[in-house]
Amino acid sequence: MTVSNLFTMAAAALILAGCVTSEDPGDGGFFNGVAGASNGTYDRRVATRQAEVDRAQAENARLTAELARLRGEHSRAKSDLIAARSKAQAAGVKLSPTQEGQVAAALRSDPARVESLSKAIADARRLSETISRMAG
Repeated sequence: MTVSNLFTMAAAALILAGCVTSEDPGDGGFFNGVAGASNGTYDRRVATRQAEVDRAQAENARLTAELARLRGEHSRAKSDLIAARSKAQAAGVKLSPTQEGQVAAALRSDPARVESLSKAIADARRLSETISRMAG
């Protein structure tokens, strides 16, 4: 290989490197693709995107577990409300129509959102405590 051939190859490499205009694989066509593959840009982008996916999946798992925990808590709060109402009735305590409506609404509730579920739990507990105090 002659010096002129080496010079020609080096010049061609520099010219091609000058054609790289972006590190985004969607920009610039073939030369950007070659540069991205050779300098690790693609690997870094893949690793960054995978880390984002992993974080989103972990957050989804956390929220799914929290929702399941709240649904169980809501179910227990409804059971406590039914028990308090039964105890009050057995003690001869008559709930007002408003209270009966609140009990019925609390027992019908099945919120899908975490915020609504937390409020429904608090409402059911508050109502259960009120009825339990009335029954003595």
